[in-house]
Amino acid sequence: MKKIQLNKNDRFIYEREIRPWLPGQIFDAHAHLLKTKYHHYNDLSDPFYYNVEMDDLQDSWRILFPDSSVKGLVMGMPVYNCDLIAENDFVAQSVTGTENYFSLMTEPRMSLNFLEKTIQSGKPVGLKPYLVHARVDDKQNARITDFITEEQLQLADKYKLAITLHVSKPDGMADPENLKDISRLVKSYPNCRFILAHCGRCFIQPNMKETLDHLPVAENLWMDTSAVCDPGVFLELFSRYDISRIVFGTDLVNPTAFRGSYVGLGLSWHAVTPEMIARGNGLKSRATFALYENLRALLLGARFTNKSEIEIQKIFYDNAVSGLFSSAGR
Repeated sequence: MKKIQLNKNDRFIYEREIRPWLPGQIFDAHAHLLKTKYHHYNDLSDPFYYNVEMDDLQDSWRILFPDSSVKGLVMGMPVYNCDLIAENDFVAQSVTGTENYFSLMTEPRMSLNFLEKTIQSGKPVGLKPYLVHARVDDKQNARITDFITEEQLQLADKYKLAITLHVSKPDGMADPENLKDISRLVKSYPNCRFILAHCGRCFIQPNMKETLDHLPVAENLWMDTSAVCDPGVFLELFSRYDISRIVFGTDLVNPTAFRGSYVGLGLSWHAVTPEMIARGNGLKSRATFALYENLRALLLGARFTNKSEIEIQKIFYDNAVSGLFSSAGR
């Protein structure tokens, strides 16, 4: 794996804007492992595409959070042309005997019998369906049950699994169909714990506002904070959503250990790196990691909504360990 190194700009940002508010213990509810040999991927120059094993993830946690102890929920990397069966097994073996949890990726083409056997053998705490495996041609507009079927949800309900959802559609969770679907699913599958990844894939404030205007209130519905870099999203979230239903996630390693940010562009958003930006007059990029941009936005939102030290501790650790995953056993 590419070795993460902090430079003086990273350390300045960490010391001034991040470290003073970070708890000593952190639970990362959204982190990825990736075994390149299981990915039949053409573009090897993709900065998001490199091998990440458990030791690599733990090294990344130590480097980026030097003053905190971190453990977390790990999953594979659900991109196209991936041998999901082999990667699921790789992830399960990677966390065997550790205090970390395993999140199993699933896809609609996986038979129910095979999925149940894999759940029984791997003992995952949850499933990670993903829009690229939807059973429709237009995957960017897929509905939730296009990439995790009702039958698979019934299995998840039977085994009381968490389901981390990276929803589709340009507006993310703010889309009316996504809101309609999640309102039904939390009632139909009460033993499932639904986690809306990336604040319901709301990377910009207007989408977060629209989501919260219509999102159902449910004991089995959660949000993770991973990869969102817009402070406005967190101002909305921390002002209006149940703080006990929010869990911290990094989206490490590949999606947030690059230098750059996820930037709002009108009614959309984009991953932006220094190489994409023209700079004149001899100015040099001083970009930090997207994860640090996420943390800056999250902690700024927490401070401006007057979140206490105890509430911040809940977001970063207690909500996951004592709430969301408290009943998970290996």
